[in-house]
Amino acid sequence: MRPLTSLVIVAVALQGLSPVVATAQPRGDRYATEACAASVQGEVRNRYPQAYGVRLVTQEPQPGGHDETQVRGRGEFDDRNGGAARFDYGCTYNARTGAAYALEVRDVRPIADTRAGGKKKDNSAAIAGLVLGAIVVGAIAANATKDRDQNRDREDYGRGRRGDFSPEPGVVCNAREASCYKDGRYSEKWTRRTFAY
Repeated sequence: MRPLTSLVIVAVALQGLSPVVATAQPRGDRYATEACAASVQGEVRNRYPQAYGVRLVTQEPQPGGHDETQVRGRGEFDDRNGGAARFDYGCTYNARTGAAYALEVRDVRPIADTRAGGKKKDNSAAIAGLVLGAIVVGAIAANATKDRDQNRDREDYGRGRRGDFSPEPGVVCNAREASCYKDGRYSEKWTRRTFAY
């Protein structure tokens, strides 16, 4: 009777342990998917400021290295210009530290609008054109200001050929040496700007 009692006790103990082992992995997966979801959503918002409503469509956790779970999947977001995009992502979660890292957001592409029976308007070319136009206008304005400043400095140089002059507060240029000093230190920027024709 004693050996049978021992076997029953061992069987009951093993049966009691098996649910603990079975629930440990999904709980770790849940923490990994939650941490990676928050990190990936934040990364998408940082990379694409026009993005809102970031949602992860699929989440596939896979065991990684020691105490690590890798989560991969697909996500979508709406943008403030009326479009929507789809992307793939990857993330690694460390159960020991509770940190999500090695974030990847790749293959960002527009989504076709199936409700209207056509494609959503792709505003990426218009946005790129606006950004490029702003850069060109900014460069032209900066160049005009630079030319105006150089002309003014040359006029100052012509008036004070025999001594020191100051093209700007804190900057002193010496015409004989053809050099400028800012706050008492040699300034190559001001020297080039003032004396290089």
